[in-house]
Amino acid sequence: MLKNFFGEEIPKTVFISQEQLEDKTERNIYGRYFKDTAIFNVFPYGKEKDGKLLGKFVKDPSQKDKMQLCGVITDDGIEFYSYGKKAECETYNLYQNIFSRNKGILETGVMSQKRVVILGCGSVGSLVGMELARSGVGHFCLIDGDVVEYHNICRHQCGIEDVGDLKVNALERKIKNINPNADVVKFKGIVQNVPEELFTDFCRPGDTIFVGCADNRGADVYSNRIASFFGAAFLSIGFWERAYAGEIFYHIPGKNMPCYACALGDGGDMSGRVEANHHIYSNQENIEEVKFEPGISVDINFITCIGIKLIIDILNDGENGYTPRLLNDLRQYTLVCNTSNPEIAGEMVDIFSYPLQVTRSLKVGFSSKCDGKCKNER
Repeated sequence: MLKNFFGEEIPKTVFISQEQLEDKTERNIYGRYFKDTAIFNVFPYGKEKDGKLLGKFVKDPSQKDKMQLCGVITDDGIEFYSYGKKAECETYNLYQNIFSRNKGILETGVMSQKRVVILGCGSVGSLVGMELARSGVGHFCLIDGDVVEYHNICRHQCGIEDVGDLKVNALERKIKNINPNADVVKFKGIVQNVPEELFTDFCRPGDTIFVGCADNRGADVYSNRIASFFGAAFLSIGFWERAYAGEIFYHIPGKNMPCYACALGDGGDMSGRVEANHHIYSNQENIEEVKFEPGISVDINFITCIGIKLIIDILNDGENGYTPRLLNDLRQYTLVCNTSNPEIAGEMVDIFSYPLQVTRSLKVGFSSKCDGKCKNER
């Protein structure tokens, strides 16, 4: 029992969505009770796996004395009781309240229509998914065949409770814990094996972006081709050894931009990108011979967040009233430096003048082998 300074009992409070209050059917109540605040948080999902069983919604008022939380359904609405004592009720509109702090910065109605294909749901993809969910993106397609393991936890957005599950499943839970109304499509495997109908059903020209998060150049080349075929934008986030630096590349259809294959298909002289040795990302042969040393979470996240800002800009490109954060200032190919210390990064770090440098002058062009498809997308 929670009491105030004068010893008076503080009534318990129920946080519940307006959508749940409008449902007048008898059913279980799931969520969490916090004794330090005397607050019941009724989860909007209404499923046992999403919280503890707190009580029930009932039509028989005599049940109110028997439960930790009882919602008595009346003609005038729903009244809440905890072991017979009346509880206060605070309602909210699920979508509007979650994204209310974005108002005036991002138009939630617009963002809810946006679609993101995340290729690789590891340390990079999990952060991309969660931040875009917080930004109000309403549709996600998650592609990865890997499992969350204990060695992932120090960099992944998921935790111990997710170990042993597929990364796509773990990330779906994280996204829906931010926005329960998000539409999430999943594919267990590499992008090259995704059936065409999955992309056909998911993609909408102008509202879709493919995000390469798998640290594999071959997968990015293929993904950019798929994105162009469906009239979607593409953005890749890749890392150099130990994530002392990283690179971000984007391609927007219809803007006469070289695609990833043209610009960086073979790596080029400017790139120090390394590739992950996970077979699940690509069909590339001899992938076990590729050297890869992942960086720490804070370095990975710094570079990834710059990529996420560009993703939001690209998704809102052309929307009335939207002010871009980075799209008008950064080139199509951007390098980001976490540290310019050669003891960490080696000799190639000399290309950076100072730590936390973000390049603004690098240019990429069309390859002499270009077939022209990236100039004339579908």
